[in-house]
Amino acid sequence: SFVLRSVSSVKNSIYIEYHHSSSTSSYFIFFFQTMEAAQDNPKKVKLTKVVQIPNVVLCGLGRAGHFHLESFRLLGTNKVNLICVVDVNKELCNKIAKENNCSSAYSLEEAFINHKDEIDMVIVASTTDTHFHLCKLALEAKKALFTEKPISHNPNEVKEICQLAVSQSLPFFVGYQRRCDKNFQNLHHQLIHNNMIGQPRIIRCTSRDNPIPPLPYLEKSGGIFHDMLSHDFDMLHFLTNGLIPKRIYSVGTCYNDDILKLNDVDTVLVTLDFDSGLLATVDTSRIASYGYDQRVEVFGEKGMLSVENEVRNTVVLANENGYLTSPSKYSFPQRYKQTYTDELNEFINMATNEDPKLRYESPQLVERHIQLEKVATGAELSWRLGRAVLIDEVDSLRHHLPAH
Repeated sequence: SFVLRSVSSVKNSIYIEYHHSSSTSSYFIFFFQTMEAAQDNPKKVKLTKVVQIPNVVLCGLGRAGHFHLESFRLLGTNKVNLICVVDVNKELCNKIAKENNCSSAYSLEEAFINHKDEIDMVIVASTTDTHFHLCKLALEAKKALFTEKPISHNPNEVKEICQLAVSQSLPFFVGYQRRCDKNFQNLHHQLIHNNMIGQPRIIRCTSRDNPIPPLPYLEKSGGIFHDMLSHDFDMLHFLTNGLIPKRIYSVGTCYNDDILKLNDVDTVLVTLDFDSGLLATVDTSRIASYGYDQRVEVFGEKGMLSVENEVRNTVVLANENGYLTSPSKYSFPQRYKQTYTDELNEFINMATNEDPKLRYESPQLVERHIQLEKVATGAELSWRLGRAVLIDEVDSLRHHLPAH
């Protein structure tokens, strides 16, 4: 049997959407080809397709969780169905569940008990210290998994999750959102697919945050190398088509007393060199007074490609004092507002693809998280030891690291 779900009109067509009562995620969409056809012959309808709407559980309703809630709203219920929200804060969890017309649970285990086989996907957006446990639960239940980074601060746990995703051929996606940003995707296309500047020789990344994150966040972040610079190391991997540096050298300093007490730094410069001869630098800061600053420049044998900051508006004032332009966007929620939705959309498209070859990332792409954890750790070790660190010696030096 079918239950009428919605009726809508777009241009000259009428769409009638039905929910099949025996399935939680199948919808049949009928439409009249034209308004005139609907008036002349109300029985003239066509079955266009069966749309599989995935049911998703969202774990974590803090800052990252709210980004996903906004993405759900923007994508709409024809793309994804939020079936349950999970958070240890019961009052917040019940409030968000009511607002989104879904169920609530206080653990992922409870969500699995309540919904059994209805769940198609799990999104992990909770605090960093819970990621490994939730990722493992989702993958062992054979659910498609999206997790915010990091998978874990423990390299053995990172390896375990990646290998579990690969061995079960499950859709698995880690939230390095810059890969889904239109600017960086275009840079990648021009660099890799169009070969516009030939072989890259120098890559320069600038990544300066604004404002300084709250202290409770910083206390659990894992430090600037794993929290901020990991994004840049992933971007280098993206722009070099999978290269891993052979040697890393970092210098850093700290201007913020609260961060200093955490045995961390707030301003860092990292240099990386590769077997191909490529040189890369990343400079980063926890704060930039002029707004969120994220730029990339790639210098190659035939030219240069660069991505500049997005500004708050494109108005330019010109007078006797010169040219005045708008400042950069305030922070990453403004800079990547659309990208977070594009990222979720890309994950859903991957996880629901009918072609098995496109339903999950390649083992090499999944296992990059193991390698890039080592790069971030090597960068931190270099700063702490005051010398360059070879990627091959990182594991033997881990005892120099404080517990995260």
